[in-house]
Amino acid sequence: MLMRYVKIDSIVEDGRHKGYSLDADPYLAVLPEILQYLPSGARAFASDRDHYNFFGRKCVKDLKLSRTLLIDARNHLSATFEFEPYQFKHDLGLVIYYDGVIEMSVSATESEEATLPGAKRLGYLQLDETLPHERGFSHEIQFTGGSLWIVARELSFEWRDILPAEGISA
Repeated sequence: MLMRYVKIDSIVEDGRHKGYSLDADPYLAVLPEILQYLPSGARAFASDRDHYNFFGRKCVKDLKLSRTLLIDARNHLSATFEFEPYQFKHDLGLVIYYDGVIEMSVSATESEEATLPGAKRLGYLQLDETLPHERGFSHEIQFTGGSLWIVARELSFEWRDILPAEGISA
């Protein structure tokens, strides 16, 4: 999936990757129009005043996916995603609880950052986009080394202490 409004472009100079250009302004411009079509939890998450404040302690930028839990119980899917804080920016990590999961996919891409010592395979969270969907909402998260797409009925979230995940080795 490619985000409809949020723009993320790779910056390449002299044939070398130098970083990313991130622009949430097109999404923030349409957000007031679409908020009424989002479930209440997704609406609160997308409209949090610090969500896209790159210097804010509760900005999603630079978080690292730590753990994922998918629960299939009583003909109902739910998912929990824990994001570790970036040590130089966040005081707390973020936990997102998705209720009534309908669709979910994870895509990993080639990433120089994924090969750095202590790096996560998906890398750092760049930006995300929450949009209305006929079955609830869609949430797309773009990382430096991949992306996550989920469609669900509702979400809730909280900022709290997150312990780093232990690595699994083969």
